Amino acid sequence: MTFDGFDLPDELRMMRDLAAKFVAERLRVVEREIGPEATRIPDDRLASLRAEARAAGLWCLDAPTEYGGGGLSAFQLVVVLEEACKHRFCFPHAGGGAFGHSPPVVLYQGDADLIDRYVKPTIEQGWTSYTAIAEESGGSDPARAIKTTARRDGDEWVLTGRKMWITNADRARFGVIYARAPGGISAFVVDSGLPGMTVRPIPVIRDHWPTEVLLDEVRVPAANLIGEEGKGLSLASGWLVRGRLTYAARGVGVAQESVRLATEWVRDRQTFGAALATRQAVQWAIADSQLEIDAGRLLTWKAAWEDDAGRDARLSAAKAKLYCTELGFRVVDRMIQLMGAMGVARELPLEGWLRDLRVARLVEGSSEMLRSQVARQVIGPAVRPSAG
Repeated sequence: MTFDGFDLPDELRMMRDLAAKFVAERLRVVEREIGPEATRIPDDRLASLRAEARAAGLWCLDAPTEYGGGGLSAFQLVVVLEEACKHRFCFPHAGGGAFGHSPPVVLYQGDADLIDRYVKPTIEQGWTSYTAIAEESGGSDPARAIKTTARRDGDEWVLTGRKMWITNADRARFGVIYARAPGGISAFVVDSGLPGMTVRPIPVIRDHWPTEVLLDEVRVPAANLIGEEGKGLSLASGWLVRGRLTYAARGVGVAQESVRLATEWVRDRQTFGAALATRQAVQWAIADSQLEIDAGRLLTWKAAWEDDAGRDARLSAAKAKLYCTELGFRVVDRMIQLMGAMGVARELPLEGWLRDLRVARLVEGSSEMLRSQVARQVIGPAVRPSAG
């Protein structure tokens, strides 16, 4: 199923509406009940939500159906995800984990043994996992930034290094770690809690803290190498497109929901009955926000459609992620300004979204790095002046 003009197929509209209904009737209700002091959905409440989401067919939405996932294409995913993110704890995962965690997409390119040991149990049993590429050295080129090493020792690989800003490593069953092997950057499945592995939280402005993963001679079976040695970064390219598309869809969904909340608040307080200048300022803020949301949605849909069509969607996904995380931040900030003190109260989700979106402008490619990619498309590659 693919995007057909501007008319969504009935099946996709039904799936989108089902996600919206679940968010409105279950997720937001639970988030209100646990109170504004909570920083995430408690495990006992999350378990109940997961069971309901699975029964409703909202489980591991983009995982292949052959392994028990929802099997959504890139386009289907961004349409559904926009609705699935319209609640407080939608970062870094829609539903706050209620919809499950699909395994790292590079694992689908692993052999049958890895599929049986990691992919299927992740979906069947609701395991959490992580992907670890980033390191302290940072930079936009992973080929240079990755210092973590992997050396072969008989039937094992030995990993040493430090990974930074990793989501979910503190609560995951396993992760995919990228390291520099003799043959080049390679991807390894690493079980949590192995000797020599230390995971530490990194306090940041959002409620869901990332972690650093320290690897001191951590031994993993040779069979845990995904694909061929030295092919890790090529395996990661598909993950990068999907990751950026999910951030784009989330930015659009959160922005749209913040406009809905602010508009309801404005109507309830009869702001439109104030002086013309005030009324016009409110109208323009909402109009500007809706225009940006509509533009971001189309950028996201276009990138997802290209990915489904088998085209190289990396640049389109970069544009969508850049624009939508930036627009999400602007729109939420704008709606907070309309609502005044109520906008920053933890009774509402806007202040949390603002913090989450500030982080979103850094991860999966910073806004500056993505702008450079777009600029290279327009300007072309840099040309060095000839000597003399």
